[in-house]
Amino acid sequence: MDLHEKINENTILYYIESNNTSYDANNKPRIDSYTLSFGFYDCHYYLTVSKKDIEEDNCYSTSLDGDSRLFDSFEEHCQDELWEIIKTKCKEYDKWYNKNMI
Repeated sequence: MDLHEKINENTILYYIESNNTSYDANNKPRIDSYTLSFGFYDCHYYLTVSKKDIEEDNCYSTSLDGDSRLFDSFEEHCQDELWEIIKTKCKEYDKWYNKNMI
């Protein structure tokens, strides 16, 4: 889901997509994890977060990949200022996915 949403002066959320899906007992797909693409200053990062971590409000089990220059700063930013936004955007993606992809 393309967003290109400016979160704050230095952070842009480009898109969210399902990273991993499985099927429930009714053979309906469900999202197990998400990938979010961010711009942070002049760096690009991919954050992978599981649905379980979102439900359990666990921001410390995410997987982050991207530019090494501001890596630690962006990781901390995700765990602090962005965590609530990440959870909200993933829940919005679930609604979009269920409406458009199933």
